[in-house]
Amino acid sequence: MPKRVHSYSFNTPYLHFPKLLLRKGLRFVYPILFFYLLLAGQLFAEGSKDISANGGYRAFLFSSPTGNPSYPFPTLGTMKVYVKAGETINVGSSAQGVDSGTIELRAPDGSTYTSGHSATIGLIGNRGQEIAGPTPNAGGYTPYTVTVQAAQEGIWEIDFISPSNGIDFGNPPPVPASAAWTQPQGQYIAAFDVSVRDVNNSKFLKGRVFTNVFSGILGTFNVGFNGIFNILTSDGYQYTLNNNGQAGNGFTFFVNNKGFRNANGSASYLSIDDDTHPNVQDPRTVDSQTDITQKIFFNPPASDMPAAAKTPGGITTWLLSPPVVPSITNAAFTGIEGTSGKAGTNPLGANFTFTASAAGTYLIAIDVNKNGVFTDAIDRKITGIVNPGINTIYWDGLDGLSNKVPADPQGNYSANIMVTNKAGEVHFPFFDVERNVNGIILTRINGNYAPDDTVYWNDSPIIALGTPPNPVKNLTGIKSTVNGHKWGMPTTDSVNQNDFGNNKGIDTWSYISAAPVLSSVTFQLQEADLAVDSISSIAGCGGQPVQYTVSVKNNGPSDVTGAKFKFSFPSEITDISVNSASTSGISSTSNETTSPGAYNAEMDMASGSVRTFTITGTIAQTASGSLPVSASIMRPPDVTDPDATNPDATPPTDPADECNALPSGEGCNNIKTINTVYKPAPSAGADQTIVQYDTATLSGTEGSTWVQANNNPSATIIVNPTSGSTAVTGFDNLGVYHFILTNENACADTVAVTVIAAGITIPNIFTPNGDGKNDVFKIAGLESFPGSQLVIFNRWGNEVYRADNYLNNWDGSGLAEGTYYYILNRRDRNGGLTAFKGWVFLKRSKQ
Repeated sequence: MPKRVHSYSFNTPYLHFPKLLLRKGLRFVYPILFFYLLLAGQLFAEGSKDISANGGYRAFLFSSPTGNPSYPFPTLGTMKVYVKAGETINVGSSAQGVDSGTIELRAPDGSTYTSGHSATIGLIGNRGQEIAGPTPNAGGYTPYTVTVQAAQEGIWEIDFISPSNGIDFGNPPPVPASAAWTQPQGQYIAAFDVSVRDVNNSKFLKGRVFTNVFSGILGTFNVGFNGIFNILTSDGYQYTLNNNGQAGNGFTFFVNNKGFRNANGSASYLSIDDDTHPNVQDPRTVDSQTDITQKIFFNPPASDMPAAAKTPGGITTWLLSPPVVPSITNAAFTGIEGTSGKAGTNPLGANFTFTASAAGTYLIAIDVNKNGVFTDAIDRKITGIVNPGINTIYWDGLDGLSNKVPADPQGNYSANIMVTNKAGEVHFPFFDVERNVNGIILTRINGNYAPDDTVYWNDSPIIALGTPPNPVKNLTGIKSTVNGHKWGMPTTDSVNQNDFGNNKGIDTWSYISAAPVLSSVTFQLQEADLAVDSISSIAGCGGQPVQYTVSVKNNGPSDVTGAKFKFSFPSEITDISVNSASTSGISSTSNETTSPGAYNAEMDMASGSVRTFTITGTIAQTASGSLPVSASIMRPPDVTDPDATNPDATPPTDPADECNALPSGEGCNNIKTINTVYKPAPSAGADQTIVQYDTATLSGTEGSTWVQANNNPSATIIVNPTSGSTAVTGFDNLGVYHFILTNENACADTVAVTVIAAGITIPNIFTPNGDGKNDVFKIAGLESFPGSQLVIFNRWGNEVYRADNYLNNWDGSGLAEGTYYYILNRRDRNGGLTAFKGWVFLKRSKQ
């Protein structure tokens, strides 16, 4: 058991000491100690001495890697201190050398130091040493020291490790703040100190030590904590916080700029009914642009600190700066797809952006009817929370009556951005503080209207247990010296934890309201109904040219710049060339490219303009069947196309994605596709030559219709013009005749028939011996002269054969081998006869 010690009160203006001190011959103890205690307030030590100087009960520092609902953000008793090169850090702890108790330091350059487990160096052994601070202060403790090197200037982190290093041995005994104490065995530290000695080793410097979170324990539920802290905000405002008797046995508090957050990360301005999973910025983590943990100093922040300094690991954090004057800058309007000063109509919308110097609220008013008044019912008003830094607020393109604001190509819209800043905003989330019967006293000590002790709260989400605050909701502000957010009732029961703040997270906040700051922007809204009006082609055949015609229109109301036109075609089409021209209105193309499968161009189109593209190419020889081609036009960024807009905040890249997106749904007039059926090219066959008056036979493939070309020597008769193979007669004139074979796609091929003069050739021998060769008397060319007469005579002049329409079929039947004489009366086209006389030898022998 630890030895009992007497406790002395330092709360009264007079000091009372046991007379035993004088009776034992210690005549000089009283005056020396009296003088020392008179100067105690001037001695420079920072830590538990400061928070135990205002009466109430001692808050033992919680130091453990493991937390619980009372300690949702546990630390190893971590403190921070700003030091310059050449200065010396002095540290001490009541746990130094007690079991696992030690002190660990981390420098901005990554160096680490430890006090080890010395039972003397770094040990604060009693209340007197705690008050005196480190030596050379009279009566001080022997500190563990580190002199800061040049690369180590900045913010150091110091861990005060408890004797049990996190193992819980139960509550420490409650001790009045000014009384003697005994270091507990468990995870708590009775006294700790961080003092900075100047470079000349002549004095201690004050106002350098702070923490991000304070976790403590009083040891019982019916005593209060009176610690006074100094709060520094990132925007340069300072507060004093007097805990004023808050009675939470084990408790945690820190200071930030939002308190408890909504799901979207904004400040909720509410307390919470359950502190097990609080939505709050972890005070142990690095600040973000919008979530800031304010710094808790043990004394007023030193005026010689810089605006920012490095921390262990090289990360820079803010420190001391002049109070920020609320302002907004860089107000801008940007379409959701990135176009400055322009946006598409709903469903696209836009973002308003501005940079705020402090937190607050905003009101954006859009003058929809352009009458210079921003308060009409049709005018759109958007409100919300401002965060320090860049703020981005989305506008959906609707007016104050939830209707779509139309595009106006003739002029701009205007919007006013009014920001009411809440500079120096501080929130004090208290965790598991059962009672706060006096209310905290919070006073802003710089900035406009300082000093100001107004506080706010809203505990309406908490299910009432015990005595709630009165009022439960204070959003208009109450002076903390009158009612600093009081809850709970006093109790004499040391284990009574059942009051309003038990296992709750209770937020109290304050800020400085600045006059509204106004900025304005102008912008355009753009909408254009772009359409592929038509796409057509003439069905062709493999190996032959093809032509497509595409008509594109901007139905307005806005002009467009940089709309994307695309013509897609299959690999069977090659040798593409494109020409385009304005059919009506003003339009132009640029950045034209042709690659296998696609032609692309950018289009500038005035509202109402039409442009026609003529695309020619060659069909592959082997192509047949259906070949699809498509044409599309896609809107530029931040121009709404009524039936082809994907409002996903990404600039458009795929016309199908734009066409088929909600809210318009599938289908649009921006894309058209046609399938053209191509056939194999027809073949009219090989050219041929015939004699005058002969019949020609035309034999073609893949065709369906024969016609005679114009300007031929004479008209002929095509016996079956719809058959691939047909006879042709009527070659009465000499020359070249052309016949054209076409198919259903009007593809054609031509064959030439050359007609030469007709004549006959009469042989002087034939051999009717049955061998199938020259068995008849055949007069070549006689078929061109139908109706010709042939008469045969023997050598005695006797007629042996007659045919009035000789068909080249006399075989000499019944006649002996020998010489015979003929008379051929050729029937000419004019009906006259031409006589031919001669002889022919009939030979039957095969020899």
